[in-house]
Amino acid sequence: MPSLRDPDSRLSLVARAVLLVPSALDALLRVVAFRPDVCLTSGGLVALPVVIAARAWRVPVYLWEGNVVPGRVNRMLAGWSQRIGATFDASTPFLPRDRTHVPGDPIRRSLLRWSGVEARTVLGVDHGTVVLVSGGSQGSERINDAVLAALPQLLAHATVIHLTGGAHLGRAEARKAALPKELAERYRPYAYLRDEMGAALAAADLIVGRAGSSSIAEGLAFGKPLVLVPFGAAASGHQAANARAIQETGAAEVIREGQLDAERLAAVVVGLLNDPPRLARMSSAARALGRPQAADTVAQEILALGGCA
Repeated sequence: MPSLRDPDSRLSLVARAVLLVPSALDALLRVVAFRPDVCLTSGGLVALPVVIAARAWRVPVYLWEGNVVPGRVNRMLAGWSQRIGATFDASTPFLPRDRTHVPGDPIRRSLLRWSGVEARTVLGVDHGTVVLVSGGSQGSERINDAVLAALPQLLAHATVIHLTGGAHLGRAEARKAALPKELAERYRPYAYLRDEMGAALAAADLIVGRAGSSSIAEGLAFGKPLVLVPFGAAASGHQAANARAIQETGAAEVIREGQLDAERLAAVVVGLLNDPPRLARMSSAARALGRPQAADTVAQEILALGGCA
């Protein structure tokens, strides 16, 4: 199924709409055979035939919405859903209030087992300030460019754990090799982290990253101040809306992608590191927003909706 957020896909949607009927019939056959107690979906056009089939068979639907502003299909699906879970309080004006709750974004339980002291020991950053930078699972060339150019200023104030993405690690390692020894020791580039991602989150004093709901939720679950760089090409400006919602709570600073360069990044990060009272206020706001038990809350809601609790 095409995405309704893509203008080209919207133009082709009429031609492809014929797929909806056989898709819904196929989904209905599977629903009848499987006999589910509840249907869980995060929405999108691909979920439409499944939700139609579920409701045709009187299966209750739980819709989880990850972004502040739901997409077109999710706004439609919300009207057919018996329960809706949102990541952000700011989503509630777009959703049926009587059926919507805000459990937050479920994150991996394995992340939450880390404490700050243990995490710093494992990562070899037993003392000093730590800045964690991530551009998402595949990295961000735009963020990486700014970080690599700003390293002398950043490393003068903190150890930098930099998740570059696999395609960009070689360039980061070459940059590290060119740094003076005292700075190179404080620069830790990784393609990505698996089990140690929780350690990096726990060890960080400040996190720089994208504004996807999962990235935001992980930082907030650890009560960390955020510097958010929304992905400029994100569908319907969803990341920008997510970032604004967190900025308005006082837990984040936002740098628009079009304004991101080494000078801007260094000014924002170093400015925050040099203002401990402000960092403390941001941490407090982040802790108030964090919902580390979101997965358990969503699971309980789904079980209750399906009469399985």
